Amino acid sequence: MEASGPRYRHVAVDEAQDLHPAQWRLLRAAAPARPDDLFIAGDPHQRIYDTKVSLKAVGVRVTGRSTKMRKNYRSTHEILSWSTALLVGRPFEQLADDGRHETLLGYRSALHGSGPGGVRRGFGDGRTHALVVRVRGWLDSGIAPGEIGISARFNQVCDAAVERLEAAGIRAARLRGDVSPGPDAVQVGTMHAFKGLEFRCVAVVGVSDGALPCPRAVTAAEVDRLQHDADLLAERCLRFVACTRARDGLYVSWSGEPSEFLAEAGV
Repeated sequence: MEASGPRYRHVAVDEAQDLHPAQWRLLRAAAPARPDDLFIAGDPHQRIYDTKVSLKAVGVRVTGRSTKMRKNYRSTHEILSWSTALLVGRPFEQLADDGRHETLLGYRSALHGSGPGGVRRGFGDGRTHALVVRVRGWLDSGIAPGEIGISARFNQVCDAAVERLEAAGIRAARLRGDVSPGPDAVQVGTMHAFKGLEFRCVAVVGVSDGALPCPRAVTAAEVDRLQHDADLLAERCLRFVACTRARDGLYVSWSGEPSEFLAEAGV
């Protein structure tokens, strides 16, 4: 007969900012409350789902036991600075229940390189030549196909990117769930699918007015102002997540008018 009680002594939690309260209760029940019971890693600036939770309310005590990590080892300083410009000054609730807001002050990178590049009509309405040129340039510089990622807000834009790259003789494949196309193909996926991944070079395409923020994902202000603001912040975080998947090279493109988020970031 199996013994009753928690099954594990220690639990490590990653991407903590996106967990639902029910998931937190399950994790709390999985290990007995004791020193060094839970190790939690999360970044409120990468919260792309509306799953805010009070850890204290679900039995997880972190007050006085948390540490802020402000050094980024994935992206260059130039890419990180450009990507965070959209989020600076906006309130982010910390994972710790101390009543304070998280900020990007002091957030820095261990790497240096070139800043992001972009073109006004690099994607959309069949004008994908600039994207192909950029990807081919990365390949010619010695970057492996699997180290290149293409991200967009919508599935149909991702499908169009794969079709165009394949037509140009560049092997490309969609990221779906936990299945990776492998090292021999440029990896193409939605901004949500890029969560937790990293590449040497990333092209974020279709960042146009009417696409980001996605109108269907944002509650009308006249219906619920607080939810409207929360939805807009989640869309901003989504762009931040997509852009910071890049280590060395970032390319951002749109057709027609750029997203209001790009204008806010100084594009």
